[in-house]
Amino acid sequence: MKKNEKLLVGQVLCEGDVLAQNQADFYENYIVKANDVLYRLLSDLMRYSDQILGSDYKLEILSKMRNTLSTKHNIKVQKNTPDLTIIVKYVVRTNRKNAHVYARVLDMAYRQDVMADELEDFIRQNGGIDRIRESNTNLEAVNKKKARGEHELKFIKALLDEKVATPITEFSIPQELSSQVHDSMGVGAFFYPICKRVLGGYKVVGVIPMDIDFEKQILSRVCVDLGSKSSYSEIDKQQIARAQEVISPEYQRKMRDKRDREDAEYRAKKLAAQQPTVPQLALAA
Repeated sequence: MKKNEKLLVGQVLCEGDVLAQNQADFYENYIVKANDVLYRLLSDLMRYSDQILGSDYKLEILSKMRNTLSTKHNIKVQKNTPDLTIIVKYVVRTNRKNAHVYARVLDMAYRQDVMADELEDFIRQNGGIDRIRESNTNLEAVNKKKARGEHELKFIKALLDEKVATPITEFSIPQELSSQVHDSMGVGAFFYPICKRVLGGYKVVGVIPMDIDFEKQILSRVCVDLGSKSSYSEIDKQQIARAQEVISPEYQRKMRDKRDREDAEYRAKKLAAQQPTVPQLALAA
């Protein structure tokens, strides 16, 4: 390489080094320092939240915040909006995206018993605000998926209970073989016949209860099969509607209230039966 070419290449690389240093200075002076300032502001916001959440006048304060957000800043707050989110929105106000992110960060800190003085280190140790937001979002997605799966399993279990009235077939185990059916204590609600298809029929060679984990797998498969059906009979529709009713919160509350009343009546009768009878003294004529 000629001397002039070396000088030109060196000059280009020198310019790159200067730009690299400028970028490093920018990151240090603006990004890092800006994050430090933001983390301190979030610590102050957490202290402010602590003050409100622990106040005897919390309900009054939150009510005023709701009203102010709605009337002065045109920020709607739902009835089920968490208290912490209301406080964050009241402070952040105009930037709704930031309010949402900051509320997530503080919520995660609260759930891990982080104090306001520890918040800055907590944010740094967890990779910054964006990383915390992402992890919190992923956790919510996992929880929602889990809740949806549990709801589906409750529904399928209730549906199968309804279908007991209209079974595909019925059979009884001979008395002399009943000892081969294992004890079902501590396992799932259903029994599973071990059978093999022979000449169009099913030869049952055993009946056993399965553990809860395996029962969930079976119920999940039943749920998939149910969803793949293109049409349902009238009996199917009635049973599905009944199963949906049985697992509904309203029905559960109704049944719980009924059980509570029956328990109260039983205790009252038992208490009355335990009361000693006082013999009546005969009056002298």
